[in-house]
Amino acid sequence: MIERLRKKFKHLNDKYQSKKDFFKKKVEKWCLKGLDEPCRNAKSLLEQADHLAQELQQELFTATADTAAVKAKVKRFGKIYKELNETTKPLLQQWFEAIVVALVLAFILRHTIFSPYHVPTGSAEPNILVGDRIWGNKMAYYVHPVQRGELVIFDDPRHIYDRSSTIQYLWQRFIGLPVPMLGLSAGPINVVKRVIAIPGDTVEGRIEDGKTTIYLNGAKLDEPYVNPYPLIALRKEKGFINFDTIGPFMVPGFLRKHWTKELRYTYVPTKSYDAQPFYEVTEKNIIRDSHTGQPVLYQPYSPNYDIKVGYKEFFSRDTFGPFTLPKDMYWVMGDSRKNSEDSRYWGPLHKKYIRGRASFVLFSLDSEEDFWLFDVLKHPIDFWTKHVRWNRTLKMLNNSVVTQQKNK
Repeated sequence: MIERLRKKFKHLNDKYQSKKDFFKKKVEKWCLKGLDEPCRNAKSLLEQADHLAQELQQELFTATADTAAVKAKVKRFGKIYKELNETTKPLLQQWFEAIVVALVLAFILRHTIFSPYHVPTGSAEPNILVGDRIWGNKMAYYVHPVQRGELVIFDDPRHIYDRSSTIQYLWQRFIGLPVPMLGLSAGPINVVKRVIAIPGDTVEGRIEDGKTTIYLNGAKLDEPYVNPYPLIALRKEKGFINFDTIGPFMVPGFLRKHWTKELRYTYVPTKSYDAQPFYEVTEKNIIRDSHTGQPVLYQPYSPNYDIKVGYKEFFSRDTFGPFTLPKDMYWVMGDSRKNSEDSRYWGPLHKKYIRGRASFVLFSLDSEEDFWLFDVLKHPIDFWTKHVRWNRTLKMLNNSVVTQQKNK
Protein backbone atom coordinates (compact mmCIF):
# COMPACT_ATOMS: atom_id res chain seq x y z
CA MET A 1 0.00 0.00 0.00
CA ILE A 2 2.74 2.48 1.02
CA GLU A 3 4.65 1.78 -2.18
CA ARG A 4 1.57 2.55 -4.32
CA LEU A 5 1.02 5.79 -2.37
CA ARG A 6 4.65 6.79 -2.92
CA LYS A 7 4.29 6.32 -6.69
CA LYS A 8 1.00 8.20 -6.81
CA PHE A 9 2.35 11.10 -4.75
CA LYS A 10 5.53 11.30 -6.85
CA HIS A 11 3.45 11.47 -10.05
CA LEU A 12 1.22 14.25 -8.63
CA ASN A 13 4.10 16.18 -7.07
CA ASP A 14 6.13 16.13 -10.28
CA LYS A 15 3.18 17.67 -12.15
CA TYR A 16 2.62 20.22 -9.37
CA GLN A 17 6.27 21.30 -9.20
CA SER A 18 6.43 21.65 -13.02
CA LYS A 19 3.47 24.07 -12.98
CA LYS A 20 4.09 25.78 -9.64
CA ASP A 21 5.75 28.85 -11.17
CA PHE A 22 2.88 29.19 -13.65
CA PHE A 23 0.35 29.02 -10.80
CA LYS A 24 2.22 31.71 -8.83
CA LYS A 25 2.46 34.09 -11.80
CA LYS A 26 -1.24 33.65 -12.52
CA VAL A 27 -2.13 34.40 -8.89
CA GLU A 28 0.11 37.48 -8.84
CA LYS A 29 -1.76 38.85 -11.90
CA TRP A 30 -5.10 38.35 -10.14
CA CYS A 31 -3.79 40.19 -7.07
CA LEU A 32 -2.45 43.11 -9.14
CA LYS A 33 -5.81 43.40 -10.97
CA GLY A 34 -7.62 43.65 -7.66
CA LEU A 35 -9.34 40.26 -7.96
CA ASP A 36 -9.25 39.78 -4.22
CA GLU A 37 -11.32 36.64 -3.80
CA PRO A 38 -9.63 34.55 -6.56
CA CYS A 39 -6.27 35.86 -5.29
CA ARG A 40 -6.94 34.79 -1.69
CA ASN A 41 -8.37 31.39 -2.67
CA ALA A 42 -5.48 30.54 -4.97
CA LYS A 43 -2.84 31.65 -2.43
CA SER A 44 -4.50 29.47 0.19
CA LEU A 45 -4.46 26.47 -2.19
CA LEU A 46 -0.75 27.02 -2.96
CA GLU A 47 0.10 27.19 0.74
CA GLN A 48 -1.89 23.99 1.41
CA ALA A 49 -0.20 22.21 -1.49
CA ASP A 50 3.32 23.18 -0.32
CA HIS A 51 2.52 22.18 3.26
CA LEU A 52 1.08 18.78 2.21
CA ALA A 53 4.02 18.14 -0.11
CA GLN A 54 6.50 18.66 2.73
CA GLU A 55 4.55 16.44 5.14
CA LEU A 56 4.15 13.64 2.60
CA GLN A 57 7.85 13.75 1.66
CA GLN A 58 8.62 12.83 5.28
CA GLU A 59 5.70 10.52 6.17
CA LEU A 60 5.91 8.32 3.06
CA PHE A 61 9.42 7.30 4.02
CA THR A 62 8.72 6.77 7.73
CA ALA A 63 8.35 3.13 8.80
CA THR A 64 5.70 3.98 11.40
CA ALA A 65 3.54 6.09 9.04
CA ASP A 66 -0.24 5.88 9.46
CA THR A 67 -1.28 4.43 6.09
CA ALA A 68 -4.90 5.69 6.29
CA ALA A 69 -3.79 9.23 7.20
CA VAL A 70 -1.19 9.29 4.43
CA LYS A 71 -3.74 8.06 1.89
CA ALA A 72 -6.13 10.87 2.88
CA LYS A 73 -3.35 13.47 2.48
CA VAL A 74 -2.35 12.16 -0.96
CA LYS A 75 -6.00 12.36 -2.03
CA ARG A 76 -6.28 15.90 -0.68
CA PHE A 77 -3.06 16.91 -2.46
CA GLY A 78 -4.47 15.59 -5.75
CA LYS A 79 -7.70 17.58 -5.31
CA ILE A 80 -5.79 20.79 -4.59
CA TYR A 81 -3.61 20.33 -7.68
CA LYS A 82 -6.69 19.67 -9.83
CA GLU A 83 -8.44 22.78 -8.50
CA LEU A 84 -5.38 24.95 -9.14
CA ASN A 85 -5.07 23.52 -12.63
CA GLU A 86 -8.74 24.20 -13.46
CA THR A 87 -8.96 27.73 -12.03
CA THR A 88 -5.78 28.94 -13.77
CA LYS A 89 -6.74 27.72 -17.22
CA PRO A 90 -7.30 30.46 -19.83
CA LEU A 91 -10.95 31.51 -20.01
CA LEU A 92 -11.18 30.54 -23.68
CA GLN A 93 -9.91 27.05 -22.87
CA GLN A 94 -12.46 26.70 -20.03
CA TRP A 95 -15.30 27.69 -22.36
CA PHE A 96 -14.07 25.36 -25.10
CA GLU A 97 -13.84 22.39 -22.72
CA ALA A 98 -17.27 23.16 -21.24
CA ILE A 99 -18.84 23.28 -24.71
CA VAL A 100 -17.16 20.03 -25.76
CA VAL A 101 -18.35 18.27 -22.60
CA ALA A 102 -21.89 19.61 -23.09
CA LEU A 103 -21.97 18.45 -26.72
CA VAL A 104 -20.68 14.99 -25.81
CA LEU A 105 -23.28 14.64 -23.04
CA ALA A 106 -26.04 15.88 -25.37
CA PHE A 107 -24.93 13.37 -28.02
CA ILE A 108 -24.97 10.49 -25.51
CA LEU A 109 -28.38 11.47 -24.14
CA ARG A 110 -29.85 11.96 -27.62
CA HIS A 111 -28.75 8.56 -28.85
CA THR A 112 -29.34 6.47 -25.72
CA ILE A 113 -32.02 7.95 -23.45
CA PHE A 114 -34.26 10.60 -25.04
CA SER A 115 -34.43 13.11 -27.85
CA PRO A 116 -36.84 15.83 -29.01
CA TYR A 117 -38.15 15.48 -32.57
CA HIS A 118 -39.75 17.99 -34.91
CA VAL A 119 -42.71 16.51 -36.82
CA PRO A 120 -42.46 17.68 -40.47
CA THR A 121 -45.47 15.86 -41.99
CA GLY A 122 -49.12 15.21 -41.22
CA SER A 123 -49.04 11.42 -41.59
CA ALA A 124 -50.10 10.88 -37.95
CA GLU A 125 -52.93 13.46 -37.77
CA PRO A 126 -54.89 14.32 -35.77
CA ASN A 127 -52.98 12.59 -32.96
CA ILE A 128 -49.71 14.25 -34.01
CA LEU A 129 -49.71 17.49 -36.00
CA VAL A 130 -47.19 19.17 -38.29
CA GLY A 131 -45.12 21.43 -36.04
CA ASP A 132 -45.34 19.24 -32.94
CA ARG A 133 -42.08 18.85 -31.03
CA ILE A 134 -42.38 15.43 -29.49
CA TRP A 135 -40.39 13.66 -26.81
CA GLY A 136 -38.82 10.44 -28.02
CA ASN A 137 -38.24 7.84 -25.31
CA LYS A 138 -35.20 5.84 -26.44
CA MET A 139 -35.10 3.64 -23.34
CA ALA A 140 -38.60 2.22 -23.81
CA TYR A 141 -37.44 -0.66 -25.98
CA TYR A 142 -34.54 -1.56 -23.71
CA VAL A 143 -37.19 -2.74 -21.25
CA HIS A 144 -39.79 -4.41 -23.49
CA PRO A 145 -40.24 -5.13 -27.20
CA VAL A 146 -42.28 -2.94 -29.54
CA GLN A 147 -46.01 -3.48 -29.01
CA ARG A 148 -48.99 -3.19 -31.37
CA GLY A 149 -50.59 0.24 -31.22
CA GLU A 150 -47.45 2.11 -30.16
CA LEU A 151 -46.28 5.22 -31.97
CA VAL A 152 -42.68 4.62 -32.96
CA ILE A 153 -40.06 7.09 -34.17
CA PHE A 154 -37.74 5.73 -36.82
CA ASP A 155 -35.30 6.74 -39.54
CA ASP A 156 -36.73 6.83 -43.05
CA PRO A 157 -35.78 3.36 -44.38
CA ARG A 158 -35.57 4.74 -47.93
CA HIS A 159 -32.64 7.01 -47.09
CA ILE A 160 -29.43 6.11 -48.91
CA TYR A 161 -26.32 6.90 -46.86
CA ASP A 162 -23.36 8.53 -48.56
CA ARG A 163 -20.53 6.04 -48.05
CA SER A 164 -17.97 7.97 -50.09
CA SER A 165 -16.13 8.64 -46.84
CA THR A 166 -16.32 7.41 -43.25
CA ILE A 167 -16.81 10.95 -41.94
CA GLN A 168 -19.72 11.59 -44.32
CA TYR A 169 -21.43 8.33 -43.33
CA LEU A 170 -20.94 8.83 -39.58
CA TRP A 171 -22.17 12.43 -39.84
CA GLN A 172 -25.37 11.36 -41.59
CA ARG A 173 -25.85 8.43 -39.22
CA PHE A 174 -25.36 10.18 -35.90
CA ILE A 175 -25.69 13.95 -36.46
CA GLY A 176 -27.86 14.34 -39.55
CA LEU A 177 -27.82 18.15 -39.88
CA PRO A 178 -26.68 19.37 -43.31
CA VAL A 179 -23.60 21.63 -43.37
CA PRO A 180 -23.18 22.54 -47.08
CA MET A 181 -20.11 24.72 -46.42
CA LEU A 182 -18.27 21.63 -45.13
CA GLY A 183 -19.76 19.28 -47.70
CA LEU A 184 -21.71 17.37 -45.05
CA SER A 185 -25.10 16.05 -46.17
CA ALA A 186 -28.33 15.56 -44.20
CA GLY A 187 -29.15 12.22 -42.65
CA PRO A 188 -32.52 10.46 -42.85
CA ILE A 189 -35.61 12.30 -41.68
CA ASN A 190 -37.30 10.98 -38.55
CA VAL A 191 -40.80 9.58 -39.07
CA VAL A 192 -43.61 8.68 -36.65
CA LYS A 193 -46.05 5.85 -37.45
CA ARG A 194 -48.24 3.45 -35.49
CA VAL A 195 -47.32 -0.21 -35.20
CA ILE A 196 -50.11 -2.32 -36.71
CA ALA A 197 -48.44 -5.74 -36.70
CA ILE A 198 -45.41 -7.26 -35.00
CA PRO A 199 -43.15 -10.22 -35.94
CA GLY A 200 -45.20 -13.39 -36.44
CA ASP A 201 -48.45 -11.51 -37.22
CA THR A 202 -50.25 -11.87 -40.53
CA VAL A 203 -51.48 -8.55 -41.91
CA GLU A 204 -53.72 -7.88 -44.90
CA GLY A 205 -55.27 -4.80 -46.50
CA ARG A 206 -58.65 -4.88 -48.23
CA ILE A 207 -61.21 -2.51 -49.69
CA GLU A 208 -64.70 -3.35 -48.47
CA ASP A 209 -67.78 -1.31 -49.41
CA GLY A 210 -65.47 1.33 -50.87
CA LYS A 211 -63.56 1.77 -47.60
CA THR A 212 -60.11 0.66 -46.52
CA THR A 213 -59.88 -2.07 -43.90
CA ILE A 214 -57.05 -3.94 -42.19
CA TYR A 215 -57.12 -7.59 -41.15
CA LEU A 216 -54.75 -8.84 -38.50
CA ASN A 217 -54.33 -12.58 -38.03
CA GLY A 218 -57.56 -13.16 -39.93
CA ALA A 219 -59.71 -10.72 -37.92
CA LYS A 220 -60.86 -7.26 -39.00
CA LEU A 221 -59.40 -4.41 -37.01
CA ASP A 222 -61.42 -1.69 -35.36
CA GLU A 223 -59.06 1.31 -35.56
CA PRO A 224 -60.33 4.22 -33.45
CA TYR A 225 -57.07 6.13 -33.94
CA VAL A 226 -57.45 6.54 -37.73
CA ASN A 227 -58.10 10.14 -38.83
CA PRO A 228 -61.90 10.49 -39.38
CA TYR A 229 -61.66 13.93 -41.01
CA PRO A 230 -61.07 14.87 -44.66
CA LEU A 231 -57.84 16.56 -45.71
CA ILE A 232 -57.90 19.97 -47.36
CA ALA A 233 -55.28 20.94 -49.96
CA LEU A 234 -53.39 24.13 -49.03
CA ARG A 235 -50.37 26.17 -50.01
CA LYS A 236 -48.42 27.95 -47.29
CA GLU A 237 -45.79 30.64 -47.46
CA LYS A 238 -42.35 29.70 -46.19
CA GLY A 239 -39.15 31.64 -45.73
CA PHE A 240 -38.30 35.15 -44.64
CA ILE A 241 -36.37 37.12 -47.27
CA ASN A 242 -38.20 38.21 -50.41
CA PHE A 243 -35.20 38.45 -52.77
CA ASP A 244 -32.49 36.12 -54.07
CA THR A 245 -29.30 38.09 -53.38
CA ILE A 246 -27.88 40.56 -50.87
CA GLY A 247 -25.25 42.45 -52.81
CA PRO A 248 -22.89 39.85 -54.26
CA PHE A 249 -24.13 37.10 -51.90
CA MET A 250 -26.81 34.55 -52.66
CA VAL A 251 -29.56 34.18 -50.05
CA PRO A 252 -29.67 30.56 -48.80
CA GLY A 253 -32.69 28.65 -50.07
CA PHE A 254 -34.21 28.07 -46.62
CA LEU A 255 -34.29 31.86 -46.05
CA ARG A 256 -36.01 32.78 -49.30
CA LYS A 257 -39.72 33.49 -49.20
CA HIS A 258 -41.74 31.15 -51.42
CA TRP A 259 -44.95 29.15 -51.54
CA THR A 260 -44.66 25.53 -50.53
CA LYS A 261 -46.01 22.79 -52.74
CA GLU A 262 -49.44 21.29 -52.05
CA LEU A 263 -49.97 20.38 -48.41
CA ARG A 264 -52.76 18.23 -47.03
CA TYR A 265 -54.03 19.21 -43.61
CA THR A 266 -56.80 17.78 -41.47
CA TYR A 267 -59.98 19.82 -41.93
CA VAL A 268 -63.21 19.79 -39.92
CA PRO A 269 -66.06 20.57 -42.38
CA THR A 270 -68.51 21.52 -39.63
CA LYS A 271 -66.35 24.49 -38.55
CA SER A 272 -65.56 27.72 -40.36
CA TYR A 273 -62.10 28.42 -41.71
CA ASP A 274 -61.19 30.73 -38.82
CA ALA A 275 -62.38 28.20 -36.23
CA GLN A 276 -60.40 25.17 -37.41
CA PRO A 277 -59.04 23.28 -34.36
CA PHE A 278 -55.83 21.89 -35.88
CA TYR A 279 -54.42 24.32 -38.46
CA GLU A 280 -54.86 27.91 -39.56
CA VAL A 281 -56.85 27.92 -42.83
CA THR A 282 -57.29 31.11 -44.86
CA GLU A 283 -58.92 31.76 -48.23
CA LYS A 284 -55.63 32.68 -49.91
CA ASN A 285 -54.02 29.37 -48.86
CA ILE A 286 -56.77 27.07 -50.16
CA ILE A 287 -56.17 25.13 -53.39
CA ARG A 288 -59.41 24.98 -55.38
CA ASP A 289 -60.63 22.64 -58.10
CA SER A 290 -60.10 24.33 -61.47
CA HIS A 291 -63.56 23.23 -62.69
CA THR A 292 -65.82 23.65 -59.68
CA GLY A 293 -63.93 26.28 -57.73
CA GLN A 294 -64.48 24.24 -54.56
CA PRO A 295 -61.67 23.41 -52.09
CA VAL A 296 -59.83 20.18 -52.95
CA LEU A 297 -60.71 17.61 -50.28
CA TYR A 298 -59.47 14.06 -49.71
CA GLN A 299 -62.08 11.97 -47.95
CA PRO A 300 -61.19 9.65 -45.05
CA TYR A 301 -61.18 5.86 -45.46
CA SER A 302 -61.07 6.20 -49.26
CA PRO A 303 -58.40 4.12 -51.07
CA ASN A 304 -55.06 5.48 -52.25
CA TYR A 305 -54.22 4.76 -55.88
CA ASP A 306 -51.03 5.06 -57.88
CA ILE A 307 -51.74 5.90 -61.51
CA LYS A 308 -49.34 4.97 -64.31
CA VAL A 309 -50.55 7.30 -67.03
CA GLY A 310 -48.64 5.62 -69.85
CA TYR A 311 -50.29 2.27 -69.20
CA LYS A 312 -53.50 3.67 -67.66
CA GLU A 313 -52.93 1.33 -64.75
CA PHE A 314 -54.58 1.93 -61.38
CA PHE A 315 -52.81 0.37 -58.39
CA SER A 316 -54.33 0.41 -54.91
CA ARG A 317 -51.90 0.90 -52.06
CA ASP A 318 -54.56 -0.30 -49.60
CA THR A 319 -54.88 -3.79 -51.07
CA PHE A 320 -51.95 -5.90 -49.90
CA GLY A 321 -51.04 -9.22 -48.34
CA PRO A 322 -51.71 -11.31 -46.54
CA PHE A 323 -48.12 -11.05 -45.28
CA THR A 324 -46.70 -12.92 -42.31
CA LEU A 325 -43.99 -10.75 -40.78
CA PRO A 326 -40.61 -12.40 -40.18
CA LYS A 327 -38.36 -11.84 -37.17
CA ASP A 328 -37.48 -8.18 -36.39
CA MET A 329 -39.98 -6.82 -38.95
CA TYR A 330 -42.95 -4.54 -38.18
CA TRP A 331 -45.89 -3.27 -40.22
CA VAL A 332 -46.33 0.46 -39.53
CA MET A 333 -48.94 2.89 -40.86
CA GLY A 334 -49.81 6.54 -40.34
CA ASP A 335 -53.01 7.42 -38.52
CA SER A 336 -53.86 9.77 -41.40
CA ARG A 337 -54.05 7.07 -44.05
CA LYS A 338 -54.73 9.54 -46.91
CA ASN A 339 -51.51 11.38 -46.17
CA SER A 340 -49.00 8.71 -45.19
CA GLU A 341 -46.29 6.86 -47.05
CA ASP A 342 -45.68 3.84 -44.85
CA SER A 343 -45.39 0.05 -45.01
CA ARG A 344 -47.95 0.08 -47.82
CA TYR A 345 -45.34 1.84 -49.95
CA TRP A 346 -41.98 0.49 -48.81
CA GLY A 347 -42.85 -2.72 -46.95
CA PRO A 348 -42.21 -3.90 -43.39
CA LEU A 349 -39.94 -1.86 -41.13
CA HIS A 350 -36.83 -3.52 -39.69
CA LYS A 351 -36.26 -2.88 -35.98
CA LYS A 352 -32.76 -1.46 -36.68
CA TYR A 353 -34.40 1.75 -37.93
CA ILE A 354 -36.51 2.30 -34.79
CA ARG A 355 -35.15 5.05 -32.52
CA GLY A 356 -37.73 5.14 -29.75
CA ARG A 357 -41.34 5.62 -28.74
CA ALA A 358 -43.23 8.90 -29.14
CA SER A 359 -44.28 9.74 -25.57
CA PHE A 360 -45.69 13.27 -25.42
CA VAL A 361 -45.75 16.66 -27.15
CA LEU A 362 -43.25 19.11 -25.67
CA PHE A 363 -44.74 22.10 -27.48
CA SER A 364 -46.42 22.72 -30.81
CA LEU A 365 -46.33 25.40 -33.51
CA ASP A 366 -48.65 25.77 -36.48
CA SER A 367 -45.78 26.53 -38.83
CA GLU A 368 -44.00 25.11 -41.87
CA GLU A 369 -40.81 27.02 -41.07
CA ASP A 370 -37.60 25.11 -40.44
CA PHE A 371 -36.73 27.72 -37.81
CA TRP A 372 -39.62 28.98 -35.67
CA LEU A 373 -37.78 32.29 -35.15
CA PHE A 374 -38.81 33.25 -38.69
CA ASP A 375 -42.45 33.08 -37.65
CA VAL A 376 -41.76 35.26 -34.62
CA LEU A 377 -40.15 37.89 -36.84
CA LYS A 378 -42.93 37.75 -39.44
CA HIS A 379 -45.83 37.58 -36.98
CA PRO A 380 -44.62 38.93 -33.61
CA ILE A 381 -48.16 39.05 -32.16
CA ASP A 382 -50.02 36.33 -34.06
CA PHE A 383 -47.18 33.91 -33.32
CA TRP A 384 -48.11 33.83 -29.63
CA THR A 385 -51.87 34.09 -30.08
CA LYS A 386 -52.45 31.90 -33.16
CA HIS A 387 -49.36 29.91 -34.12
CA VAL A 388 -48.45 28.45 -30.73
CA ARG A 389 -50.83 25.60 -29.89
CA TRP A 390 -50.87 26.12 -26.13
CA ASN A 391 -53.42 23.33 -25.61
CA ARG A 392 -50.93 20.75 -26.92
CA THR A 393 -48.09 21.64 -24.53
CA LEU A 394 -47.02 18.48 -22.64
CA LYS A 395 -49.90 16.55 -24.23
CA MET A 396 -49.52 12.79 -23.73
CA LEU A 397 -49.69 10.61 -26.85
CA ASN A 398 -51.82 7.48 -26.92
CA ASN A 399 -49.46 4.52 -27.00
CA SER A 400 -51.80 2.10 -25.24
CA VAL A 401 -54.33 1.61 -28.03
CA VAL A 402 -55.34 -2.04 -28.13
CA THR A 403 -56.54 -2.77 -31.64
CA GLN A 404 -59.82 -4.51 -30.94
CA GLN A 405 -60.55 -7.26 -33.38
CA LYS A 406 -63.91 -8.32 -34.70
CA ASN A 407 -64.84 -11.63 -36.23
CA LYS A 408 -65.35 -11.72 -39.96
